[in-house]
Order: sequence, then C-alpha cells, then structure tokens
Amino acid sequence: MDLAIIAIILAIAATAAYSAWKQLLYSVFASIACVFAFIVMALVIESEDPYFDYELAFAPMDLYTADRVYTVLTSMFAHGGLFHLLFNVLGLIFIGMLFEQRIGTRPFMLLYFLCGLAGTLAFAIVHWGEVAYVLGASGAISGILGGFARMFPNERMSMFVMFFPLPPLPIWVIVVIFVFLQILLIPGYSGIAWEAHLGGLAAGILLTPVVVKVPLHKRVKRMVSLSALRKLATTQELKTILRRIEDEEVPDVRSAWIEHYLIRARCPYCGSRLKVTSEAVVCEKGHLI
Repeated sequence: MDLAIIAIILAIAATAAYSAWKQLLYSVFASIACVFAFIVMALVIESEDPYFDYELAFAPMDLYTADRVYTVLTSMFAHGGLFHLLFNVLGLIFIGMLFEQRIGTRPFMLLYFLCGLAGTLAFAIVHWGEVAYVLGASGAISGILGGFARMFPNERMSMFVMFFPLPPLPIWVIVVIFVFLQILLIPGYSGIAWEAHLGGLAAGILLTPVVVKVPLHKRVKRMVSLSALRKLATTQELKTILRRIEDEEVPDVRSAWIEHYLIRARCPYCGSRLKVTSEAVVCEKGHLI
C-alpha cells in the first residue's frame, strides 16, 4: 500500500480516536481529516501520480478486492476538488456541530461512520458490475442531516440553494428539499453521487433513534442533580439548555446536553471551569457545586 494512503488512513484513525477519547467535537476533527486527505492527494497528484484520486475512491468491485478494501474508509474523507471539499466541510461544521452538541460526540461518530458506509453500499448496489467511483463525505453528512430531522424535526436552520440563501426552515423541510434535488439528478449523469446521498440519508433517519440509546457516554453518565444544574443557570443560553435537559427523555441525549451545559457553565463562586468527578461536579479550584 502506498505511503500516502497509509498516512491518510492513520490521520483518519488518529482524529477519530482522539475525538472519542477527549469527547471533543468530531465534526471538527472529521473536517481536519478531510482537509489533510485533500492536501496529501493534491501533492501526490501534482508530483507523482495524476490518477491518485482513484486510489482513494470507492468502486463496487472493491468490496471483493482485498487490496482495495481500504477505499470504503478513504472515500469518506477524500474529495475530488476544492469546491467539493469546501461544501462538505461547511456541511460538517454547520449541520454536524449543531447535531453533535445535542446527541454527544461518541453517538455522533458512530452515526457518521454508519451513514457513510450505508451511502457507499447504496452506491455499490446501484452500480454493481459497473466501473464507477465515488469520493466524498456527502453520504455521511446526508445521514447526519437525516438523523437531525428524525430527532429534532422542527429545529430551524438556514441553507443555500445554488448560492441563494433561504430563510430559516424546519429541518424536515430541508430534508424534503434535499430529497427533491437528488431525485432531479437521477435521470442524467451529473457527477454527483445521489445514490450515496439517499443511502446515507435513509440510514440516518432509521438508525439515529437506535444509536442515541447506545450507552456510549462515560463521563456524564454519572448522575448530576437538577438542583445543582439550576444553580449554574446564570445566562439565557444556560437556561435554554437546562430546559432541554429537563424535557429530554432519551438518557444519552440528556447526558450529552448535560455535558454541553457543564462546558458552558462556570463556577458560581470563582468563575472557573467545571468538571465532573466520580463524586460530584467541582470547579478547577475545588469548589463543590
């Protein structure tokens, strides 16, 4: 296997492992992995191999070709051009970050990879037996959009259609528009993998209610009393998050909101940051909350 491919795979693995360990926003780390893969790909294409992008792209035959099975992973992070990369990174940042803050980093990561895989398999099914290639994080991002719509259908978000801004719309409406645009692509060849988009979207809609119930949170699964949290609600933002915590019925989603709340809150005694220990919530200077 080419050293450049190994470097990209290691970058993907390292960003995922660090994000899961520290429970830092994977939407940001996935974007970093995408940018790294793009830079490596551009350097190799420029200096050594003008067809290196095909080494990272997935083709249906890769499912039964042992020496190219890695493309199932690399195709989810490599991109075919600067605009392609920019569009997907913006999707990860603006859609991914909002959703990840609501369900937590580890469930988000699991959903991201499952939806990316589903998008890849959907592409393989449609093009089985053909010489066809797919690159990009669009399948995974489509799944994140679908999961967002499944869990928070009335959450409003702004979007662009062909560079024209639309007013904030409920996410379920955005999904309907997204599906309609994909259907328009089906009759002809556009170079856009609508198969991966719809496969990832369907996986996100179907799998998200299951993924958010998987016990993946480790730090904030320790019980934090609502009375302790209420003492910290000193801003309108914190009061809004607290209401979400009180209303949430899915345990791990509630846990993710608590974690997000404690990141935003500050110690009422000294103003320092907070952390959760095995006994309680304490600040960096040792005050017990």
